[in-house]
Amino acid sequence: MVRSAALALAALVVAPGASAEIVARGVQDGMLSLAPNGQPVVAYVHGSSFVVSTRLAVNRWRAERVATVQGGSEVVALTVGATGPVALVQRGDLRKLTLYRRLGFGWQAVKLGGVLPANVRLGLPGLVLDGQGNAVVAYTRWSGANFDSKLMLARIDVRGTVRQTQITREGFPKSYVPPPAVPVIVRGRAHVVERYGYAGVLATLEWYPDKHTWTGLGLDASLGDFPVGPLYAGLSPAGTLFAAWTDSISEYSDAPVTLARHAHDASSRIVLDRALTTGLALPGTGAEVAANEWVGGSSFGLDRAGVDWAATLVWKNQRAELDGWIAAYGLAPHGGRDVLLGGPGGLSWFRAPGRPATRVTIAATSEANGKVHVSGRVPGVTSGRVSIYRERPGFPRQLAGHATIAGSAFSFNDKSSARPTLYRAVYVAPVTGIPFAALLRDPVLAS
Repeated sequence: MVRSAALALAALVVAPGASAEIVARGVQDGMLSLAPNGQPVVAYVHGSSFVVSTRLAVNRWRAERVATVQGGSEVVALTVGATGPVALVQRGDLRKLTLYRRLGFGWQAVKLGGVLPANVRLGLPGLVLDGQGNAVVAYTRWSGANFDSKLMLARIDVRGTVRQTQITREGFPKSYVPPPAVPVIVRGRAHVVERYGYAGVLATLEWYPDKHTWTGLGLDASLGDFPVGPLYAGLSPAGTLFAAWTDSISEYSDAPVTLARHAHDASSRIVLDRALTTGLALPGTGAEVAANEWVGGSSFGLDRAGVDWAATLVWKNQRAELDGWIAAYGLAPHGGRDVLLGGPGGLSWFRAPGRPATRVTIAATSEANGKVHVSGRVPGVTSGRVSIYRERPGFPRQLAGHATIAGSAFSFNDKSSARPTLYRAVYVAPVTGIPFAALLRDPVLAS
C-alpha cells in the first residue's frame, strides 16, 4: 500500500557470516514481525495469494498460502502473538479489510468495516494485540462525497467476535483522503493515533478513552495537503509515545517525514524532506524511522516515468542509506535489528547485531574527456570494495564497475554516454550482508 501510494506521489540474533535471505522472489513489499521466540515472520501478497512465511533456519523459510485475495490487495499490518501471526489485508480499492489470524492448524478470517456505500473507503489501519491476546484494530470510514470520516476501534477475540467502538462522530475529522490510524496500548488501555488533512491544515490526534467518551490530544499541526501512506506509532521502553508519518505538501513538491513524541508534552520534527515512511522502531536509545527517499525521472527531464528508491534509516540527527526499497524495519533479539528490503532479487530479510549505521557518501563529476569521476567514502571501513551503478529512473540499472576501498575512500572513472545519469555506490557489509548505499540526488549532465 505504501509503495503504490508512493509511486503516485512521486509522479507528482545474528548468524555468523549471515547474508541476504530471499523470502519471496518477484515480490517487492511486505510486512515483518517477530514471534515471541524471536523467529522472523513475513507476510506479503504475491499475485492473488496472501502468504505468510516463517524463518526456520539459515536460508530456510516456510511459506504458507493463507488465502486467495483480489489483485492489488496488500498486507497493511502484521503482528505475532502466542497463537501465531495476525495480519490485516486491505483490498486495493480500500473497500475491503480482512483480519487473518492463525488458530491451531488453520486460519481465521474476519471481515472488518461492514458493508460500504459506493463512495466510502477505509483508511489505512493499524493493529496491535492487547494483554489478553485480542486483536485491536483502528481504522477510519471515509466518504469521498463530503470528506467526512468516522474513526473506528475494533476488538476481535480469538473466537472471531468483533466489538466495534465509534470514536469520532458528526464526520470529524474531515480529510481530503481517508485518514490513517493506528492503536497503541497505553497502561492497559487502547489509545488511537490519527492523521488527517483538510483545507490546508494537517493534524495528528491521539485519542484516549475519557470516562464515557473519547478525548483527542493534539500531537502535531502543520500546513499542507494530506497524509500519504500509513501511520506508525508505539511506546518506547520509557513509556513515551512516538508516531511517524509522511505528508504531501504540493506547494513545495515535498513529502516530509515527521516524527512526533508525547511524554509530558507533545512535540514533533521533520526528519526527512521527501520520503515515504515504512517503519518505526523504538529501542531504549531513541526512535528510529525507516523511510524511502526517491528521485523521479520527471524531475530532471526524462519523459519516461520511473522512480529510483533510496532506503533510509534515521535516528536522532544521523542517517544511513540502504540499496533498494525498505519494506519493513524492526527490533530483533539481543539488541539487533531486522530489515526487509525489496530489490531485484525479490523481498530479502537481513538481521544486524545492532542499528545498521554504516554511512556511504558519493560524488560524481562530468569531465571534459566524456568520463565521469565517481568518488566517495565509507567511514570506518578500511578495506573491501563498492559496486558502482548507473541509474536512470524508469530504466534497468547498469553495473558500471567496482571500486576498491582504501583508507575509507574509493574512486572510479566511468565512461558512459547516457545523460542525464544518476550514480549509486553500494557497499555490502561482510557479516550481515546488508547493502549500504549512497544514491546521487542530482544527475550528472553532459559535460
